[in-house]
Amino acid sequence: MVRIVILRLLESFFRHRWLNIIPILIAAIVGVIFVLNMAPEYVATGRLYVSQENLLADLTSSGQSGSFWTTAAETTVSEMYELISTQAFIRTVIQKTDLEASMALGPDSVYETMTYARKVISIQAVGSNLLDISATGDDPTIVYQLVASTMDAYVQWKINNGYQESVAARSFFEALMVPYQEDVDNARNDLIDFLDANPNPVRGDRPPEETMELERLQASVQRAEERLSAARDNLENASLSQVQSESVTKQTYMVIDQPEIPQVAEISTKTMIMNFAIFVVVGIFLSVVGIAGGALLDRSLRFPIDVRHGLSLPVLAMVPMAKPILVAVPAEVGVNSIATLVATEEATLQPQT
Repeated sequence: MVRIVILRLLESFFRHRWLNIIPILIAAIVGVIFVLNMAPEYVATGRLYVSQENLLADLTSSGQSGSFWTTAAETTVSEMYELISTQAFIRTVIQKTDLEASMALGPDSVYETMTYARKVISIQAVGSNLLDISATGDDPTIVYQLVASTMDAYVQWKINNGYQESVAARSFFEALMVPYQEDVDNARNDLIDFLDANPNPVRGDRPPEETMELERLQASVQRAEERLSAARDNLENASLSQVQSESVTKQTYMVIDQPEIPQVAEISTKTMIMNFAIFVVVGIFLSVVGIAGGALLDRSLRFPIDVRHGLSLPVLAMVPMAKPILVAVPAEVGVNSIATLVATEEATLQPQT
């Protein structure tokens, strides 16, 4: 069965081979015209440096480096792409560009503007600590604003993220300070009341029962004071983190190359090749569809295998393909003479018995 299909497809192609090549040629010509008429695009790029270590981060134990299997730049690229996919972050990016005017034209315009911004922005790591943030579009001012706004929004997001964590931690420990202080006060009051009710004996030692109770009250005071002291230290660390969060972030993420408004439009060779390849693939697909359609619609018997499988009959003989023979006839020869020559040639082609 596979052999029949292959033979029918090959026969369908070679029977009208030039006709089957026409869709590919037309698609290639259209692709060339499309590529030559592509609108040039402007590209703006900024470069960001991600520091794995800095002195302030080491002193405050707040380093923000990559993991063992990814570099700091790769981690930042992944994080930025995740943020761009969120509406809050991309909204912040658009807010500082001329695209902000489109955000007030309705839900459809808002969706199209966000989709466009996500489409034109690209981020890639160019080293262990360097990453490029680029934007490609037909408006040089817009692509410049998108790159600058993305860099600023990301750094500010890191600052706000650390600041909010510090604020949350500070609020948490401030709330713990009140009950912890009450526990200390209650433990001390219990100890004082016990000592007032059971002063030190003038002679001898305290009874064992009083000694055990006194040790228990003193241990309770010590535990309450230690817990209060730990909460006070954590509160101080949270306050310090709140102050140094912005400084650490600015030392960790530094803008090396500020984006500039592109002055010259560019046409990406990669984009041109991809667009041309799409047209060629479409032409090949149409040609294949034509070949397959011709093979399916053609019900004639063209091969011995068609007879065996289609009619279940044996093949006894095949008529060979004969090329037409051209006979040179003088101009003065009449019609009857031409007919005589043709009859002679046909008799020559008859099989000899």
